Amino acid sequence: MEPPGGDPVIPSAAELKAGESQPVEDPYYPEMSNPEVDALHYYLDLAWDGTTLAGTTTVTIRRAAPADSVRLDLSGALLVSAVELDGDPIDFEQSGDGLVMATGPLEDASTYTLTIEYSGTPVPTPAPSLRRDMTDGLGWVVDSDGTVHTFQEPYGAFTWYPVNDHPSDEALYDAAITTVGDDVGVFNGELVSAEPTATGTTNSWHVDEPVASYLTTIAIGPYTEHTATTPSGMDISYWLLPRDEGLLSNLETEGSAAFEWLEKHAGAYPFSTLGVVIVGGSSAMETQTMITMSRGAASRPDAVLLHEMSHQWYGNSVTPLDWQGVWLNEGWAMYMQQWYETDTGLPPFAGGIDRWRRYDQMSRLISGPPGDYNPESFGDTNIYLSPAMMLDEIRERVGDAKFEKLVKAWPAEHENENVDRQTFEAWLNDKTGRNFGPLLRKWLDSAKTPR
Repeated sequence: MEPPGGDPVIPSAAELKAGESQPVEDPYYPEMSNPEVDALHYYLDLAWDGTTLAGTTTVTIRRAAPADSVRLDLSGALLVSAVELDGDPIDFEQSGDGLVMATGPLEDASTYTLTIEYSGTPVPTPAPSLRRDMTDGLGWVVDSDGTVHTFQEPYGAFTWYPVNDHPSDEALYDAAITTVGDDVGVFNGELVSAEPTATGTTNSWHVDEPVASYLTTIAIGPYTEHTATTPSGMDISYWLLPRDEGLLSNLETEGSAAFEWLEKHAGAYPFSTLGVVIVGGSSAMETQTMITMSRGAASRPDAVLLHEMSHQWYGNSVTPLDWQGVWLNEGWAMYMQQWYETDTGLPPFAGGIDRWRRYDQMSRLISGPPGDYNPESFGDTNIYLSPAMMLDEIRERVGDAKFEKLVKAWPAEHENENVDRQTFEAWLNDKTGRNFGPLLRKWLDSAKTPR
């Protein structure tokens, strides 16, 4: 199956500025970071026939560090047939899960366009984790019913398109997804068109804010879109398979309640669109502007949906520089979740924040402290509970009123930024006039849960 072709969408030079980043090498997963290249925009032209993925990725780049070649992450299951640099064919080499392209030296102030044609049958990649909801692997997964979904934290986008698969390199995205029969393709952002083809449909999507690759999503199946408007006027789209239509009413109710609560407590929503796509698997993921939730998670959405929605502020709009800082995402989201549960009378997660210490200590014994966890035990409870308890101690020290201002100020003052621990500590000290370094070290670096 061939991609539909046509001219790729490429933003103007002024628009591309929003995609500029300063990529770094990851301290935990260096093989999934390519600091010599800054991807500004991806145009994904994808066609899926149920067996083979045929793709043309047009990626606009700039030089981030001197090099004679550019490497992007791409699964070895997908074979590249041609690469062009600004319209001219160039040599390339695939090795393992990498694609190295012989660009020659690139100039500092210029942008370049790489066009990469590839095809194959995608396979998920093993997760560096002990979590049961990651046993299917990361990236492109085909369920037993033939539907497609992705969960890809800390990586996995490379299983279906060539990418600098690291959070420090956020980029703009457009995508055209061609499917057959009743299947349609769901992606991040806004659905700008749904065009019939001879054998199916091409759905075209546009994302108007930079996205980290782990926050991209794709779902393919016989989906139907439903739209509900919150009391404040936000339209939330819900993409459901026929088997899941019965979940809609509860999703709409819980989604509206969560969104309104977050706008009150976290501040103005940082993006222009919001949706939820219900998929297979057994997890839930804060994919930017299009939350990905398994059917099981969606059957009890309340706090799960609030947690993933809160990440739109804490993790998506403000993104960690590298994977050592994942506690910045999950600590904030976990704190917001327990606050929401308390406010709305929902059953508190794991008995509530006052009972979390023993769970955190068990996790530290297995996976290490949240600020320096075991890279082979990604996503354990140590990165969730401990930083949320740390935030609660900060609240106790500064008082409720001051802390509620901090909750809103952090995402508002770092919108579309990549941040690390040093950024957070310096900001917190400046906003409060106190030295919170010792408190952060106590919670983030200790082998034992603080008392």
